[in-house]
Amino acid sequence: MPANKSWHLNRRDVLRGTGGIALGLPFLEGMSTGSDAKSETDLPKRVCCMFFPNGVALPPKSNEHHDDWHWFPDGEGSDYTLNKSTASFEKHRGDITFLSGLSHPTGRKMAGHGVSDIFLTAGLVDPNAYSNTVSMDQVIADQIGEDTRLKSLALSCGGGVGTSGRTHTLSFTKNGQPIPAEDSIRRSFNLMFGKDSTSLKEARRELVLKKSMLDRVLEDSRSLKNKLNSRDQQKLDEYLSSMRDYERRIQRMESWLTKPKAEVDEASISLDATRSTMEDYVRATYDLMFHAFQTDTTRVITHMLGIEGGGSKTDHFPEALGLQNHHSLSHRKGCDFKDWGVWDQFMNQNLAYFLDRLKNAQEGDGSVLDRTVIMYGCGTSTTHLARNYPLILAGGGKLGISHGQFRKFDENKTSLSNMFVSMMNAVGVPTKNFGDSTGDLNEIFYS
Repeated sequence: MPANKSWHLNRRDVLRGTGGIALGLPFLEGMSTGSDAKSETDLPKRVCCMFFPNGVALPPKSNEHHDDWHWFPDGEGSDYTLNKSTASFEKHRGDITFLSGLSHPTGRKMAGHGVSDIFLTAGLVDPNAYSNTVSMDQVIADQIGEDTRLKSLALSCGGGVGTSGRTHTLSFTKNGQPIPAEDSIRRSFNLMFGKDSTSLKEARRELVLKKSMLDRVLEDSRSLKNKLNSRDQQKLDEYLSSMRDYERRIQRMESWLTKPKAEVDEASISLDATRSTMEDYVRATYDLMFHAFQTDTTRVITHMLGIEGGGSKTDHFPEALGLQNHHSLSHRKGCDFKDWGVWDQFMNQNLAYFLDRLKNAQEGDGSVLDRTVIMYGCGTSTTHLARNYPLILAGGGKLGISHGQFRKFDENKTSLSNMFVSMMNAVGVPTKNFGDSTGDLNEIFYS
Protein backbone atom coordinates (compact mmCIF):
# COMPACT_ATOMS: atom_id res chain seq x y z
CA MET A 1 0.00 0.00 0.00
CA PRO A 2 1.38 3.45 -0.88
CA ALA A 3 2.92 5.42 1.95
CA ASN A 4 0.69 8.43 1.34
CA LYS A 5 -2.89 7.49 0.52
CA SER A 6 -5.20 10.00 -1.08
CA TRP A 7 -8.11 8.37 0.76
CA HIS A 8 -8.87 7.59 4.37
CA LEU A 9 -11.62 5.36 5.75
CA ASN A 10 -13.47 6.87 8.67
CA ARG A 11 -14.78 4.26 11.10
CA ARG A 12 -18.06 6.07 11.72
CA ASP A 13 -18.64 6.62 7.97
CA VAL A 14 -18.27 2.88 7.42
CA LEU A 15 -20.76 2.19 10.17
CA ARG A 16 -23.27 4.68 8.74
CA GLY A 17 -22.86 2.99 5.39
CA THR A 18 -24.08 -0.28 6.86
CA GLY A 19 -27.34 1.25 8.00
CA GLY A 20 -26.05 2.30 11.40
CA ILE A 21 -25.31 -1.25 12.54
CA ALA A 22 -22.31 -1.30 14.86
CA LEU A 23 -20.08 -4.05 13.56
CA GLY A 24 -17.16 -3.98 15.96
CA LEU A 25 -14.77 -3.47 13.10
CA PRO A 26 -11.17 -4.54 13.59
CA PHE A 27 -8.23 -2.37 12.64
CA LEU A 28 -8.20 -1.84 8.86
CA GLU A 29 -5.29 -0.42 6.90
CA GLY A 30 -7.64 2.01 5.24
CA MET A 31 -8.53 3.56 8.59
CA SER A 32 -5.06 5.07 8.89
CA THR A 33 -2.96 7.39 6.82
CA GLY A 34 0.37 6.09 5.63
CA SER A 35 2.15 7.95 8.40
CA ASP A 36 0.24 6.29 11.25
CA ALA A 37 -0.55 2.88 9.74
CA LYS A 38 0.37 0.05 12.08
CA SER A 39 3.27 -2.14 11.09
CA GLU A 40 3.38 -5.80 12.00
CA THR A 41 5.56 -5.03 15.01
CA ASP A 42 3.08 -2.42 16.25
CA LEU A 43 0.09 -4.73 16.26
CA PRO A 44 -1.12 -5.76 19.73
CA LYS A 45 0.17 -8.78 21.61
CA ARG A 46 -2.36 -10.48 23.87
CA VAL A 47 -2.64 -13.15 26.52
CA CYS A 48 -5.66 -15.14 27.68
CA CYS A 49 -5.64 -17.58 30.61
CA MET A 50 -8.60 -19.87 31.25
CA PHE A 51 -9.24 -22.30 34.08
CA PHE A 52 -11.76 -25.09 34.55
CA PRO A 53 -12.25 -27.04 37.80
CA ASN A 54 -12.28 -30.63 39.06
CA GLY A 55 -9.93 -32.31 36.63
CA VAL A 56 -10.73 -34.35 33.51
CA ALA A 57 -11.77 -37.86 32.52
CA LEU A 58 -8.71 -40.11 32.57
CA PRO A 59 -9.98 -43.71 32.31
CA PRO A 60 -7.16 -46.25 32.64
CA LYS A 61 -6.18 -48.30 29.61
CA SER A 62 -8.03 -51.26 31.07
CA ASN A 63 -11.29 -49.29 31.00
CA GLU A 64 -13.59 -49.64 27.99
CA HIS A 65 -13.84 -45.84 27.66
CA HIS A 66 -10.12 -45.13 27.54
CA ASP A 67 -9.75 -44.86 23.77
CA ASP A 68 -12.77 -42.57 23.30
CA TRP A 69 -12.78 -40.35 26.37
CA HIS A 70 -9.27 -40.04 27.83
CA TRP A 71 -8.58 -36.28 27.86
CA PHE A 72 -4.89 -36.53 26.96
CA PRO A 73 -4.20 -37.59 23.36
CA ASP A 74 -2.74 -40.97 22.45
CA GLY A 75 0.87 -40.77 21.27
CA GLU A 76 3.49 -38.07 21.67
CA GLY A 77 5.20 -35.30 19.71
CA SER A 78 3.57 -34.54 16.36
CA ASP A 79 2.37 -38.15 16.13
CA TYR A 80 -0.65 -38.02 18.40
CA THR A 81 -4.27 -39.05 17.98
CA LEU A 82 -7.36 -37.19 19.15
CA ASN A 83 -10.56 -38.92 20.26
CA LYS A 84 -14.22 -38.11 20.93
CA SER A 85 -13.29 -35.82 23.81
CA THR A 86 -10.84 -33.71 21.82
CA ALA A 87 -11.94 -34.20 18.18
CA SER A 88 -12.99 -30.54 17.89
CA PHE A 89 -9.30 -29.55 17.94
CA GLU A 90 -8.42 -31.53 14.80
CA LYS A 91 -8.70 -28.46 12.56
CA HIS A 92 -6.56 -26.50 15.02
CA ARG A 93 -3.64 -28.93 15.27
CA GLY A 94 -1.32 -26.31 13.79
CA ASP A 95 -2.35 -23.76 16.42
CA ILE A 96 -2.30 -25.78 19.65
CA THR A 97 0.04 -27.80 21.84
CA PHE A 98 -1.12 -30.36 24.40
CA LEU A 99 0.97 -30.48 27.57
CA SER A 100 1.21 -33.02 30.37
CA GLY A 101 3.41 -33.37 33.45
CA LEU A 102 3.42 -29.66 34.37
CA SER A 103 2.21 -28.34 37.72
CA HIS A 104 3.08 -26.00 40.56
CA PRO A 105 5.25 -27.70 43.21
CA THR A 106 3.50 -25.74 45.98
CA GLY A 107 0.14 -26.94 44.70
CA ARG A 108 1.07 -30.59 45.12
CA LYS A 109 1.02 -30.01 48.89
CA MET A 110 -2.41 -28.34 48.86
CA ALA A 111 -5.90 -29.80 48.98
CA GLY A 112 -7.09 -30.60 45.48
CA HIS A 113 -9.89 -28.04 45.43
CA GLY A 114 -7.68 -25.23 46.70
CA VAL A 115 -5.25 -25.07 43.81
CA SER A 116 -7.28 -22.66 41.70
CA ASP A 117 -5.98 -19.91 44.00
CA ILE A 118 -2.44 -20.38 42.72
CA PHE A 119 -3.14 -21.33 39.10
CA LEU A 120 -1.58 -18.10 37.82
CA THR A 121 0.49 -17.14 40.88
CA ALA A 122 2.43 -20.30 41.77
CA GLY A 123 2.31 -18.91 45.30
CA LEU A 124 1.52 -20.44 48.66
CA VAL A 125 -1.86 -19.33 49.94
CA ASP A 126 -2.42 -18.44 53.57
CA PRO A 127 -5.97 -19.68 54.27
CA ASN A 128 -6.30 -17.46 57.32
CA ALA A 129 -5.53 -14.17 55.59
CA TYR A 130 -6.28 -15.07 51.97
CA SER A 131 -2.83 -13.84 51.03
CA ASN A 132 -1.31 -14.72 47.72
CA THR A 133 1.29 -13.42 45.31
CA VAL A 134 0.88 -11.53 42.05
CA SER A 135 -0.66 -13.44 39.18
CA MET A 136 1.13 -13.76 35.90
CA ASP A 137 -1.60 -11.95 33.97
CA GLN A 138 -1.24 -8.83 36.13
CA VAL A 139 2.51 -8.67 35.60
CA ILE A 140 1.75 -8.71 31.87
CA ALA A 141 -1.09 -6.18 32.20
CA ASP A 142 1.21 -3.72 33.96
CA GLN A 143 3.46 -3.77 30.89
CA ILE A 144 1.10 -4.03 27.91
CA GLY A 145 -2.22 -2.80 29.27
CA GLU A 146 -1.65 0.92 29.37
CA ASP A 147 -2.75 1.56 25.79
CA THR A 148 -6.18 -0.04 26.11
CA ARG A 149 -9.41 1.03 27.76
CA LEU A 150 -9.18 -1.88 30.18
CA LYS A 151 -5.77 -2.79 31.51
CA SER A 152 -7.07 -6.31 31.98
CA LEU A 153 -10.39 -8.12 32.14
CA ALA A 154 -11.18 -10.70 34.83
CA LEU A 155 -14.18 -12.92 34.07
CA SER A 156 -15.63 -15.80 36.04
CA CYS A 157 -18.75 -17.94 36.06
CA GLY A 158 -18.81 -17.37 39.82
CA GLY A 159 -18.14 -13.64 40.00
CA GLY A 160 -16.46 -11.68 42.78
CA VAL A 161 -13.42 -13.09 44.60
CA GLY A 162 -14.74 -16.12 46.49
CA THR A 163 -12.82 -17.42 49.48
CA SER A 164 -9.50 -19.08 50.16
CA GLY A 165 -9.58 -22.52 48.57
CA ARG A 166 -12.64 -21.61 46.55
CA THR A 167 -11.49 -18.55 44.65
CA HIS A 168 -13.76 -17.01 42.01
CA THR A 169 -10.95 -15.18 40.24
CA LEU A 170 -7.59 -16.02 38.69
CA SER A 171 -6.19 -12.50 38.97
CA PHE A 172 -4.26 -11.15 41.96
CA THR A 173 -2.58 -7.79 42.49
CA LYS A 174 1.12 -7.30 43.17
CA ASN A 175 0.20 -7.44 46.86
CA GLY A 176 -1.54 -10.78 46.42
CA GLN A 177 -5.05 -9.39 46.78
CA PRO A 178 -7.79 -10.99 44.65
CA ILE A 179 -9.22 -8.91 41.82
CA PRO A 180 -13.02 -9.30 41.61
CA ALA A 181 -14.16 -11.09 38.48
CA GLU A 182 -17.28 -10.19 36.52
CA ASP A 183 -19.90 -12.88 35.87
CA SER A 184 -22.55 -10.80 34.06
CA ILE A 185 -22.40 -10.79 30.26
CA ARG A 186 -24.42 -7.58 30.04
CA ARG A 187 -22.39 -5.68 32.65
CA SER A 188 -19.15 -6.72 30.96
CA PHE A 189 -20.49 -5.65 27.57
CA ASN A 190 -21.66 -2.29 28.90
CA LEU A 191 -18.30 -1.69 30.54
CA MET A 192 -16.47 -2.19 27.26
CA PHE A 193 -18.93 -1.20 24.55
CA GLY A 194 -22.13 0.18 26.08
CA LYS A 195 -23.40 3.72 25.69
CA ASP A 196 -22.60 5.78 28.76
CA SER A 197 -25.74 6.82 30.64
CA THR A 198 -24.13 9.87 32.21
CA SER A 199 -22.89 12.98 30.48
CA LEU A 200 -19.21 13.84 30.28
CA LYS A 201 -19.75 16.62 32.83
CA GLU A 202 -21.45 14.22 35.26
CA ALA A 203 -18.78 11.58 34.77
CA ARG A 204 -16.07 14.10 35.59
CA ARG A 205 -17.99 15.23 38.66
CA GLU A 206 -18.21 11.62 39.88
CA LEU A 207 -14.48 11.12 39.41
CA VAL A 208 -13.70 14.34 41.28
CA LEU A 209 -15.89 13.13 44.15
CA LYS A 210 -14.14 9.75 44.19
CA LYS A 211 -10.73 11.42 44.23
CA SER A 212 -11.81 13.72 47.06
CA MET A 213 -13.04 10.79 49.14
CA LEU A 214 -9.89 8.84 48.41
CA ASP A 215 -7.67 11.75 49.45
CA ARG A 216 -9.55 11.97 52.75
CA VAL A 217 -9.18 8.23 53.39
CA LEU A 218 -5.45 8.33 52.64
CA GLU A 219 -4.93 11.35 54.90
CA ASP A 220 -6.81 9.75 57.81
CA SER A 221 -4.97 6.46 57.33
CA ARG A 222 -1.54 8.08 57.43
CA SER A 223 -2.36 9.92 60.67
CA LEU A 224 -3.58 6.66 62.16
CA LYS A 225 -0.48 4.67 61.29
CA ASN A 226 1.71 5.96 64.14
CA LYS A 227 -0.86 4.76 66.69
CA LEU A 228 -0.83 1.12 65.53
CA ASN A 229 1.28 -1.87 66.45
CA SER A 230 3.53 -3.45 63.84
CA ARG A 231 1.00 -6.11 62.78
CA ASP A 232 -1.75 -3.54 62.28
CA GLN A 233 0.67 -1.26 60.48
CA GLN A 234 1.36 -4.04 58.01
CA LYS A 235 -2.36 -4.51 57.42
CA LEU A 236 -2.74 -0.76 56.95
CA ASP A 237 0.14 -0.69 54.46
CA GLU A 238 -1.61 -3.37 52.41
CA TYR A 239 -4.80 -1.34 52.52
CA LEU A 240 -3.02 1.84 51.46
CA SER A 241 -1.39 -0.01 48.60
CA SER A 242 -4.80 -1.13 47.37
CA MET A 243 -6.03 2.46 47.67
CA ARG A 244 -3.13 3.65 45.54
CA ASP A 245 -4.09 1.04 42.96
CA TYR A 246 -7.62 2.46 43.10
CA GLU A 247 -6.20 5.94 42.61
CA ARG A 248 -4.40 4.81 39.48
CA ARG A 249 -7.65 3.28 38.19
CA ILE A 250 -9.37 6.63 38.66
CA GLN A 251 -6.61 8.32 36.69
CA ARG A 252 -7.06 5.77 33.89
CA MET A 253 -10.80 6.43 33.86
CA GLU A 254 -10.12 10.14 33.50
CA SER A 255 -7.84 9.61 30.54
CA TRP A 256 -10.50 7.57 28.70
CA LEU A 257 -13.48 9.81 29.40
CA THR A 258 -13.34 11.62 26.07
CA LYS A 259 -12.33 8.61 23.97
CA PRO A 260 -15.21 6.78 22.26
CA LYS A 261 -15.74 3.12 23.05
CA ALA A 262 -15.39 0.50 20.35
CA GLU A 263 -18.67 -0.19 18.61
CA VAL A 264 -20.00 -3.74 18.74
CA ASP A 265 -23.45 -4.92 17.66
CA GLU A 266 -25.40 -5.97 20.75
CA ALA A 267 -27.14 -8.64 18.67
CA SER A 268 -23.82 -10.43 18.18
CA ILE A 269 -23.78 -11.53 21.84
CA SER A 270 -26.49 -13.12 23.99
CA LEU A 271 -26.32 -10.33 26.54
CA ASP A 272 -29.09 -11.71 28.73
CA ALA A 273 -27.57 -15.18 28.99
CA THR A 274 -27.12 -16.25 32.61
CA ARG A 275 -25.82 -19.29 34.43
CA SER A 276 -29.36 -20.71 34.30
CA THR A 277 -29.03 -20.90 30.49
CA MET A 278 -25.66 -22.62 30.63
CA GLU A 279 -24.96 -23.32 26.98
CA ASP A 280 -25.85 -19.79 25.87
CA TYR A 281 -23.89 -18.34 28.79
CA VAL A 282 -20.67 -20.21 27.98
CA ARG A 283 -20.90 -19.30 24.30
CA ALA A 284 -21.73 -15.65 25.08
CA THR A 285 -18.67 -15.37 27.32
CA TYR A 286 -16.43 -16.51 24.49
CA ASP A 287 -18.13 -14.03 22.13
CA LEU A 288 -17.48 -11.28 24.64
CA MET A 289 -13.82 -12.23 24.94
CA PHE A 290 -13.45 -12.30 21.18
CA HIS A 291 -14.83 -8.78 20.77
CA ALA A 292 -12.68 -7.52 23.64
CA PHE A 293 -9.56 -8.68 21.80
CA GLN A 294 -10.64 -7.83 18.26
CA THR A 295 -11.48 -4.24 19.16
CA ASP A 296 -8.30 -3.88 21.27
CA THR A 297 -10.38 -2.93 24.29
CA THR A 298 -8.05 -5.06 26.40
CA ARG A 299 -5.03 -7.28 25.74
CA VAL A 300 -5.19 -9.38 28.89
CA ILE A 301 -8.10 -11.64 29.86
CA THR A 302 -8.53 -14.26 32.57
CA HIS A 303 -11.57 -16.48 32.81
CA MET A 304 -12.68 -19.11 35.31
CA LEU A 305 -15.09 -21.47 33.57
CA GLY A 306 -16.20 -22.97 36.87
CA ILE A 307 -15.58 -23.03 40.62
CA GLU A 308 -13.71 -25.82 42.37
CA GLY A 309 -15.70 -28.28 44.49
CA GLY A 310 -19.40 -28.81 44.86
CA GLY A 311 -22.21 -26.50 45.91
CA SER A 312 -21.65 -23.65 43.46
CA LYS A 313 -24.02 -22.68 40.65
CA THR A 314 -21.39 -23.63 38.09
CA ASP A 315 -21.26 -27.13 39.56
CA HIS A 316 -24.70 -27.70 38.05
CA PHE A 317 -23.66 -26.74 34.50
CA PRO A 318 -23.40 -30.38 33.25
CA GLU A 319 -27.02 -30.97 34.24
CA ALA A 320 -28.01 -28.92 31.19
CA LEU A 321 -26.59 -31.79 29.11
CA GLY A 322 -28.47 -34.43 31.08
CA LEU A 323 -25.45 -35.28 33.23
CA GLN A 324 -24.85 -35.22 36.97
CA ASN A 325 -23.36 -32.15 38.59
CA HIS A 326 -19.68 -31.61 37.88
CA HIS A 327 -18.40 -32.54 41.32
CA SER A 328 -20.24 -35.86 41.20
CA LEU A 329 -18.96 -36.49 37.70
CA SER A 330 -15.39 -35.88 38.80
CA HIS A 331 -15.78 -38.36 41.67
CA ARG A 332 -17.32 -40.93 39.31
CA LYS A 333 -20.18 -41.65 41.68
CA GLY A 334 -23.18 -43.06 39.90
CA CYS A 335 -21.71 -42.43 36.49
CA ASP A 336 -18.92 -43.70 34.29
CA PHE A 337 -16.01 -42.15 32.47
CA LYS A 338 -18.14 -41.60 29.38
CA ASP A 339 -20.38 -39.07 31.16
CA TRP A 340 -17.37 -37.16 32.42
CA GLY A 341 -15.86 -37.33 28.93
CA VAL A 342 -19.05 -35.91 27.40
CA TRP A 343 -18.66 -32.85 29.63
CA ASP A 344 -15.00 -32.53 28.63
CA GLN A 345 -16.12 -32.76 25.02
CA PHE A 346 -18.60 -29.90 25.48
CA MET A 347 -15.93 -27.72 27.06
CA ASN A 348 -13.43 -28.52 24.31
CA GLN A 349 -15.98 -27.75 21.60
CA ASN A 350 -16.53 -24.30 23.04
CA LEU A 351 -12.81 -23.62 23.29
CA ALA A 352 -12.51 -24.67 19.63
CA TYR A 353 -15.30 -22.20 18.81
CA PHE A 354 -13.29 -19.41 20.47
CA LEU A 355 -10.20 -20.40 18.50
CA ASP A 356 -12.31 -20.38 15.32
CA ARG A 357 -13.43 -16.81 15.93
CA LEU A 358 -9.93 -15.56 16.67
CA LYS A 359 -8.44 -17.39 13.69
CA ASN A 360 -11.06 -16.07 11.26
CA ALA A 361 -10.45 -12.45 12.31
CA GLN A 362 -7.71 -11.06 10.07
CA GLU A 363 -5.07 -8.83 11.58
CA GLY A 364 -2.02 -7.68 9.65
CA ASP A 365 -0.76 -10.62 7.58
CA GLY A 366 -2.23 -13.13 10.01
CA SER A 367 -5.12 -13.43 12.44
CA VAL A 368 -6.00 -12.23 15.94
CA LEU A 369 -5.18 -15.77 17.13
CA ASP A 370 -1.67 -15.44 15.70
CA ARG A 371 -0.96 -12.61 18.12
CA THR A 372 -2.80 -14.03 21.12
CA VAL A 373 -1.21 -16.53 23.53
CA ILE A 374 -3.86 -18.71 25.17
CA MET A 375 -3.42 -21.08 28.09
CA TYR A 376 -6.36 -23.33 28.93
CA GLY A 377 -6.32 -25.87 31.70
CA CYS A 378 -6.98 -27.07 35.22
CA GLY A 379 -5.03 -27.22 38.48
CA THR A 380 -5.79 -30.93 38.97
CA SER A 381 -5.66 -33.93 36.63
CA THR A 382 -8.21 -35.92 38.60
CA THR A 383 -10.42 -34.40 41.28
CA HIS A 384 -7.93 -34.27 44.13
CA LEU A 385 -4.62 -34.83 42.35
CA ALA A 386 -2.87 -31.47 42.02
CA ARG A 387 -0.29 -32.56 39.48
CA ASN A 388 -0.06 -33.42 35.80
CA TYR A 389 -2.30 -30.50 34.92
CA PRO A 390 -4.33 -30.97 31.71
CA LEU A 391 -3.14 -28.02 29.64
CA ILE A 392 -3.50 -26.62 26.15
CA LEU A 393 -1.34 -23.81 24.80
CA ALA A 394 -2.82 -22.11 21.74
CA GLY A 395 -2.17 -19.23 19.35
CA GLY A 396 0.83 -16.92 19.17
CA GLY A 397 2.03 -18.14 15.77
CA LYS A 398 3.22 -14.62 14.88
CA LEU A 399 4.92 -14.35 18.26
CA GLY A 400 7.27 -17.24 17.62
CA ILE A 401 5.30 -20.09 19.19
CA SER A 402 5.51 -23.41 17.37
CA HIS A 403 2.59 -25.86 17.69
CA GLY A 404 1.33 -29.21 16.48
CA GLN A 405 2.62 -31.45 19.27
CA PHE A 406 1.75 -33.27 22.47
CA ARG A 407 4.60 -32.58 24.87
CA LYS A 408 5.17 -34.61 28.04
CA PHE A 409 7.30 -33.26 30.89
CA ASP A 410 8.88 -34.64 34.04
CA GLU A 411 7.29 -32.77 36.96
CA ASN A 412 10.46 -33.19 39.03
CA LYS A 413 12.42 -31.22 36.44
CA THR A 414 9.99 -28.70 34.98
CA SER A 415 7.51 -26.35 36.67
CA LEU A 416 4.47 -24.78 35.03
CA SER A 417 6.00 -21.43 35.95
CA ASN A 418 8.71 -22.12 33.37
CA MET A 419 6.01 -21.83 30.72
CA PHE A 420 4.79 -18.60 32.30
CA VAL A 421 8.27 -17.14 31.75
CA SER A 422 8.13 -17.99 28.05
CA MET A 423 4.55 -16.71 27.71
CA MET A 424 5.51 -13.38 29.24
CA ASN A 425 8.50 -12.97 26.95
CA ALA A 426 6.39 -13.92 23.92
CA VAL A 427 4.01 -11.00 24.51
CA GLY A 428 6.80 -8.49 25.05
CA VAL A 429 7.30 -8.62 28.83
CA PRO A 430 11.00 -9.39 29.43
CA THR A 431 11.13 -11.99 32.20
CA LYS A 432 13.83 -14.27 33.58
CA ASN A 433 11.86 -15.86 36.39
CA PHE A 434 8.39 -16.03 37.87
CA GLY A 435 7.07 -17.86 40.91
CA ASP A 436 8.96 -21.12 41.31
CA SER A 437 10.39 -21.18 37.79
CA THR A 438 13.76 -22.77 37.15
CA GLY A 439 14.11 -21.48 33.60
CA ASP A 440 11.84 -21.19 30.58
CA LEU A 441 10.02 -23.46 28.17
CA ASN A 442 11.45 -22.09 24.95
CA GLU A 443 11.84 -25.64 23.69
CA ILE A 444 8.14 -25.66 22.82
CA PHE A 445 7.87 -22.00 21.99
CA TYR A 446 10.58 -21.87 19.39
CA SER A 447 11.15 -25.49 18.38
